[in-house]
Amino acid sequence: MALPKEFEGGEEVQANWMKFENVGDGIKGTMLGHKFVKSTNAQYPDQEVYEIRKADGSVVNVGISVKKSGTIGRLNSVQPGTIVGIVFESETESKTKGFAPSKNLKVLNFGTDPNYSAPSLESGEAF
Repeated sequence: MALPKEFEGGEEVQANWMKFENVGDGIKGTMLGHKFVKSTNAQYPDQEVYEIRKADGSVVNVGISVKKSGTIGRLNSVQPGTIVGIVFESETESKTKGFAPSKNLKVLNFGTDPNYSAPSLESGEAF
């Protein structure tokens, strides 16, 4: 579909969501915060969405199903400003017949980011 003239020359903004597709996929960066997001489709569970700033400055959202209580518990223990890694470590067979295998994620803590400064409410940067 051709864009209306007023939109010509614009550059499409790419999605900023982490997708764990293959064992070994991961993300490392500074935890900025997280929020609960209710699913809009009854077939899919609600998610906890973690906002992580990578070393290159880009900010990526990482959605974790609320059914992964262990992973969410570990991530919720990480304070904003902490450098964290999330790695797709392995798969296990789904407990629900016909569903895709479950992805096992490992959470790693690399300590406090020395360059982190908490966003202020006045700046509008708060997650």
